[in-house]
Amino acid sequence: MTRTMKKTLLGALPLAVAGILIMVGTTASAQEPTPQPEPQPAETQPAQPAAQPAAQPAPQQAPAEPAAPQEKAAPKIYQAAWEIVVDGKAEANGVLSLVYQPLGGEATLVKVNVLAKAKKKAIAADLAKELAFATGAACKVKANDNKVKVKLANKKSPPIHLAIETQAVNGVSVRVGKG
Repeated sequence: MTRTMKKTLLGALPLAVAGILIMVGTTASAQEPTPQPEPQPAETQPAQPAAQPAAQPAPQQAPAEPAAPQEKAAPKIYQAAWEIVVDGKAEANGVLSLVYQPLGGEATLVKVNVLAKAKKKAIAADLAKELAFATGAACKVKANDNKVKVKLANKKSPPIHLAIETQAVNGVSVRVGKG
């Protein structure tokens, strides 16, 4: 190697090293998170004379825990006619209960005791008898095979709400729907 080549290489060496260090530094800084500034201790304020009221901000309270979500009930649907469909055969003794409520009136619980091996037609007939007794003259109740239809006796009567309260009969399913 000639002397001029050595001078050129030695002269360029600091520039090459500086370039490599800059590239490594920018790559390393991109991978490292930026340091957070450390909080400075608050300066103490001189004591105020007792004659003047202290104008200090109120201490902040910890945020209250969010309230537990409340269960929302499904809205009650009031209609002029309802249909109750009974399917299956009772495997054991059980109880079927429905809630009957006219609009603006008091809710009435209608319970039917179901015996083991009772068929859907017998369960529907027992349910129709109990509903006819609970509704009185306000509604017409008809049992047809496994279906029970409940209709308002006249158009001036308020609409009614029917819902299943409990269904504790194995092997039997009951649906309440639009009639």
